[in-house]
This record gives sequence, C-alpha cells and structure tokens, in this order.
Amino acid sequence: MIYNIKTGTFEPIYDALDSRQLPPDCYVVTPEQVNLISASVTGGGAVWAEDGVIQCSDSSPSAYHVFDLKTKKWVISPAKQTAFFAEQKDSLIAQLANKTDALKAGLLVGYSQTEIDSFYRQEKEALAWQADHNAETPMLKQIALLRGVPFEILVQKVIEKSEMFAMVIGAIIGQRQQLEDRILTATKPEELETIKNEVETWQLPNLS
Repeated sequence: MIYNIKTGTFEPIYDALDSRQLPPDCYVVTPEQVNLISASVTGGGAVWAEDGVIQCSDSSPSAYHVFDLKTKKWVISPAKQTAFFAEQKDSLIAQLANKTDALKAGLLVGYSQTEIDSFYRQEKEALAWQADHNAETPMLKQIALLRGVPFEILVQKVIEKSEMFAMVIGAIIGQRQQLEDRILTATKPEELETIKNEVETWQLPNLS
C-alpha cells in the first residue's frame, strides 16, 4: 500500500512502481504500518515523516490526551489532568470491585448453588443446636442422616466451615476497603499504578 501523508489516504501499490517513482508526500507502508497509521488517524493521533520514513503516534491513551508533534509525545493539559485522574480512580475502583467478586467466587469453587444457598441455614441451625440441644434442626438432621455422619460431628464441621468462611471473607473485605481508601486518597499517577499492580496480583488469603 501507499500512504499519502498530505491527504491522509491509502492507495494500492503497483508492481511497476518503486519508491523512486512515488508521488510527492507518498510512502510505501507495510500491513503492520497500515494498522498503526489507521489507529493513529482514527484515535486522535498524528502521522508524520521523519528522515524519509513514515512515523505515527498510535491511538490516544485517553480522551484527554493530545499528541505534541514537537516532542512526539502524548500530553495532557493541566486543565484536563484533574478530570483524567478522577476517571483513572473510578476505573481502578471498578477493577477492584471485580477482583473482589472473583476472589469470593474462587472461594466457592466446587460447591453447587444449592449448597451455597443453604450455608446460612446450616450455620443458623448449627449455632442454635450448639446453644440449645432442643433447637429445631431439620436441614442438618436430613444431611447427617443421608450422608451417614453423626449429627454432633456435622454440627461441628458446619460451625468450623462457617468460621473459616467468615475469616476469609472478612480478610477480602478488609483488603478491598484498604485498597479503595488508598485509591481515593492518591494524589499521583504513580500511586495508582502501584495500587493497580497490587489489585492484579491480589490472591485469596491463607488463613490455615
């Protein structure tokens, strides 16, 4: 393909045509360059020639950036910097919320939805029976009967599991809130980048 830097258009290249016969402001470009040039043009960037070679900026990092042809860098005006920084914070908070949900989902891998829905009732019956052996425990009695596990042992396992879940969920919530507090109080892009890396590498806590 040929790219006309003056008109901003692409044209087919013909076998008989070589770089010495190109019209003014035209350059032969590879398929990879075509994609980069297209991204630059449609993404608010710039395309220019430097030492006879076509160059391009690629697409803008955000709606707030403009490309400075003198420095060949994307820049943000001071007036737009505040709005861009606020948008970055909102995006990172949303990413943090998604990661929190993913960690919780990972904690429940292997359990059916029916079991998950029963956790609260199982815990409620187990705690009630622990406090009063005359308490009604229809769900746990059926589970113990069909599973072939002594009722007292099942109660203890349910309580242990609920306490473990509570500890892990508490750790997840506490970590999410700590990270969100740091996002909200951040004053520099470097701080957000550090927090973003922490969010991406965040794993379930090991409380064993």
